Amino acid sequence: MKKYLLILAVALASNTFAQSPEGINYQAVVRDALGATITNSPVGLKLSLLQTSSTGTVVYEESFSTFSNDFGLVNVVFGEGTVISGSFANVDWSMGPYFIEVAADVAGGTNYSVLGTQQLMSVPYALYAKSTGSSFSGDYNDLTNQPAIPTMTSELVNDSGFITSPDDADADPTNEIQSLTLTGSSLTISGGNAIDLSGVNPQLTEAEVDAYVANNGYITTEVDGSTTNELQTLSVNGDQISLSNGGGTVTVPKPVKLETGARTNMCVGSTSPGAGWTAYSASSISITVNTSGCAFSSTPTYFTSVGGLGNHFQLTGTSAIYSPTATGFILYVKRRDGTALSPVDAATDGWFINWQGIGD
Repeated sequence: MKKYLLILAVALASNTFAQSPEGINYQAVVRDALGATITNSPVGLKLSLLQTSSTGTVVYEESFSTFSNDFGLVNVVFGEGTVISGSFANVDWSMGPYFIEVAADVAGGTNYSVLGTQQLMSVPYALYAKSTGSSFSGDYNDLTNQPAIPTMTSELVNDSGFITSPDDADADPTNEIQSLTLTGSSLTISGGNAIDLSGVNPQLTEAEVDAYVANNGYITTEVDGSTTNELQTLSVNGDQISLSNGGGTVTVPKPVKLETGARTNMCVGSTSPGAGWTAYSASSISITVNTSGCAFSSTPTYFTSVGGLGNHFQLTGTSAIYSPTATGFILYVKRRDGTALSPVDAATDGWFINWQGIGD
């Protein structure tokens, strides 16, 4: 019984080895005269590439010995068979059209019978690119219709959309530079305008403060569990001032003693005491002197006389100052000429005591 080979489809060009493909996939179904598929049988094929027409020049030809599968299909790659003539790699696909002639021997031999010729309606892109992509030498001078490329900046004229002058359009390359200035609540940009920031309130509202809660990453409770352990107080004990919670203690320097000896002249300054002080008359003040220096005494010797000296009171004939009723008595001592304390000649100088008052 005579058998026929029917071509069903032409697949896309293969793309093996990541380079321009050297073949085109073909698929066919082998059937007998009644249309039944011939499965798992040897099949001989011969494919010829014809240029220009179905009867044109054979530019490439090859053969295949293959088998049909369970469905009667045979699959071959045109360009990877046994070469009969020509070179598949040298086919110039840009010189088409091209046609494929199919001949077969369904017995698996080489007694081929031509079954038909069909045109390749489109050449696989990679094959076309391979044959045309190598036609350019890579030299710009080999191109036709070359665009003119200016060799000098002056050739780029303004009406072509290029800037020919390196200078700023307004001849000032710095006048676009601006700076910000904040004066009070007015924010000004040089060469521009100013905005008033008085309406911007940097204080958070209660609702905004409430937004800072613990689950937002903020501290809402005292870390060490006490809100008062950082508070400290001052206390005074004699001549010592102390800070609570281990803050330490400092000792206040003792007041300067009046020197003894030939210095018998002593004056009380005329500066009036300020608010909260009580001025005492001469009859309520006494002075006592001992060998170790000047000290307050509970047994006073009262002034024998009080006399004026310029804008001061001069005390004579006595050796001590005593306040019988005041709770505090402050004396600031210096020399009459205002210099530091040091022994001087009593005949030309004496001790000068600025009046600061007696605490009530």
